[in-house]
Amino acid sequence: MFAVFISLMLTLMGSTAHALDRHSEQVTRIVFSGPGGEPADPVPAEVLQKSETAQQASQRSEFKESISKYATPTLRAASDFPSYSMNLCHDAPYPTGFTYTIIDRWIWCRSGSLAAESLVCPAGATPPIGCTVVGTVKFRVGIMGLGRQGMDAADRKFRFWALLDNPTIHGAPRMSDRMSLEGVCLDRSSGASCAPGPNNGRTDSLASWMASGHVDWEFSVPESGLPSPHRKGLVDLRIIANLLGGTSSELVHRQESAVRCDSSTYMLEPVNHQTYGCGFPYVTQTWTFKAAADVKETAKHVWTAQNRPEKTRPPSQYTAMKEIPGSVASISPLERLAPKESAEHFTLHKSNRDRSIATCKKLYGAKYASHHGRRDCDEYPMASTYQGATTGDGTVDKDSNRHFSVKAIGSEDNQAAGALLNRFYLDNRILNKDKFFVDVRSASGGPYDRNDPQGVSAPAVSKSCTLRQPHVSNVQTSATPEKELLAYAKETRDGWTGGDSTYSVKLPDGRVLYLFSDTFLGPLNSDGTRPVDAKMINQSFVLKDGGNLSTLRGGPKTIPRGLMEPAAGQHWYWLGDGHVTMRGSTPWLQIIFQEYYVSGTGLWEFKVKGNYVAWFALDNLGTAFGHEPVAIEPLPSTTGVGWGAGILTAGRSGDGYTYIYGLQDAQLNKRMRVARVQGTDLTNEWEYLAPSKNAWMRGEEEAETVHTGIANEYSVTPWYGAYMLVSQSSKEAFSGQIKAWVSCSPHGPWQLETDIYRMPEPGIFGSYGSEKIFSYNAHVHDSLSAEQGPFILSYNVNTMDNRIQADADHYRDPGIYKPRFVQFSMTPMGGTRKK
Repeated sequence: MFAVFISLMLTLMGSTAHALDRHSEQVTRIVFSGPGGEPADPVPAEVLQKSETAQQASQRSEFKESISKYATPTLRAASDFPSYSMNLCHDAPYPTGFTYTIIDRWIWCRSGSLAAESLVCPAGATPPIGCTVVGTVKFRVGIMGLGRQGMDAADRKFRFWALLDNPTIHGAPRMSDRMSLEGVCLDRSSGASCAPGPNNGRTDSLASWMASGHVDWEFSVPESGLPSPHRKGLVDLRIIANLLGGTSSELVHRQESAVRCDSSTYMLEPVNHQTYGCGFPYVTQTWTFKAAADVKETAKHVWTAQNRPEKTRPPSQYTAMKEIPGSVASISPLERLAPKESAEHFTLHKSNRDRSIATCKKLYGAKYASHHGRRDCDEYPMASTYQGATTGDGTVDKDSNRHFSVKAIGSEDNQAAGALLNRFYLDNRILNKDKFFVDVRSASGGPYDRNDPQGVSAPAVSKSCTLRQPHVSNVQTSATPEKELLAYAKETRDGWTGGDSTYSVKLPDGRVLYLFSDTFLGPLNSDGTRPVDAKMINQSFVLKDGGNLSTLRGGPKTIPRGLMEPAAGQHWYWLGDGHVTMRGSTPWLQIIFQEYYVSGTGLWEFKVKGNYVAWFALDNLGTAFGHEPVAIEPLPSTTGVGWGAGILTAGRSGDGYTYIYGLQDAQLNKRMRVARVQGTDLTNEWEYLAPSKNAWMRGEEEAETVHTGIANEYSVTPWYGAYMLVSQSSKEAFSGQIKAWVSCSPHGPWQLETDIYRMPEPGIFGSYGSEKIFSYNAHVHDSLSAEQGPFILSYNVNTMDNRIQADADHYRDPGIYKPRFVQFSMTPMGGTRKK
């Protein structure tokens, strides 16, 4: 390491022209103080950094944006250093109690006042004790340090300059006294000298300093004596005032203005290889990341990770909140991890990327990078930091997902943002372990606008029709496909033996796909009971191909899992409705999945975390094992609504829109929400119904309740020129009643409430005679129903006996946990009602 002792040797030498009284002598004292007159006591830079508040860091970042207005080429003392007016240092935001600050890697500032006092002291006095001040010249003083980087070893240099201006005279100072500002640079460890530039320092009379107060120092720091490979070392600055009376005052502690010089070969750019440089290390740089159009996806991801970490992926495991560092407000800076620092650093960087990519594949599908245009896995904090996916894993409460976020975004956006980050590293000479913040701003540089769409998208146009009171008839239980599912459950070795949710999709080739959430796998025992070691997974498909049924799930045969692997511990997916969409000439299966997490210790204490649409290829849908989604994309999830309770496709809605039905959960009177997309692709722009405004809105937060009293799953189906809503009633807890409502439009309003069927199983007076049995989630299967009926609905039956024992309900009687199918007719009856 080097040590630089810039001795601002401020020696005021008394004039020999004055006749001295034999009982007195003339001496001079230098007093340096802060801009407000406070003492300029030296404080180590480490203290400044540790005590820096969020407000101070933000103020410095904002001030840095205005530095260009202080550019003053006329004051340029050296052609290869930038030049600024000393007003930059006078105007800089100084932390309370400090008379110096570091603006950024390249600018160091001190501001205050310097008083040269002429004293008369009695013979034998110890100045300044007992002396009298006869006159003072007081200057405003500014000291600015400037770093540099470049392509040659000669660029390992830095410049300091001082400006003494705004002089004022008090009393009768000796104007012929001479004041000297000199600089000396020494190697701290070896004592070797730095190489001074020309015209370093200045000695002049007070009168001359008053006429022109400018002085420069420039030093080059050689590579010799510094360890390879980066030849990195610190250079300290020290300012001392020497007094004629034999005393001295240290005005600036040397560590306050430390300069770091290095020859780091990884500080490269495509054209200029700025391998060499000197800058001020004791500063936490801020990357002002402006959300321009070409990087808006990345900017939104970073902003969300910093400000809404609980909304990011992967979810935290044991808590609903995440703690992601790097924002100015967090006062938890990032630290650069430079992969070219060493082989070890390369390995650390690769481990960050490997985990991020593996997490993206898990959360966004194995082919996320190519399925929906070219996409990259964007991670925050970046892989080039020690806070990345692996290096920042503090395993807080054993929660290894708590500190980072990944998102699949457009490759061009991601790569443009990466280029900006690299530019920040280079322009600010951010070396390995250097700290920095990321401050996301709008494209104009102002506060970041989340850019979430809001306001009216389109008027809600309701169709006109004549609604007649529905009449339900010909109700038949055990309808197709209930019996064939039961027969399959009895014979399968490792397939479906029971499940809930029970949606269905008719595929273009005529096959039918049944969709289940929690699923028991076989085999059953020979006596029809279920073994206690039976596997349960969170989702499965049962594919009907002609007369054959097969189970589709994820994971290997020996370790089965759901089609969507949990994003974290204490999290899981249940599926919603699905349909077929076309991308070009290729049909794809889209299924909505809802992610849930444990929110308490009770049986029912769980909440919706988010909504996602999973894409499944149809060309290999018959694969019995290991069939997992090709891609997974986030759906709107800001309000806690579980979307996908039902889907009405564009081909059945009559207006070219696909309607997505959601649920705002509650213990009773659950609330219906409605959204729609143009066409059939669920990743198109969503609109949300606000009945009070009679409009479709752009923002999910603007969606309003459309209907109350429905259940977590329900259906909307075309019905005699109108639409039929079918759901279990939630007006009372564990209601056994399945009801229908009708409307002229697929979004309501829903009218003419009609009873369809009372489920016989639940409760002490039900067919099982047990208060533990309950039924739920009734909805019509549009894929199984005729155009005008008969209609087929399903509902699920379950038990609160969640024991894993041979005499527990799920194991002694597997028939409980299976869907029931009911066929019914519902026709308009006499009497009309205009909408």
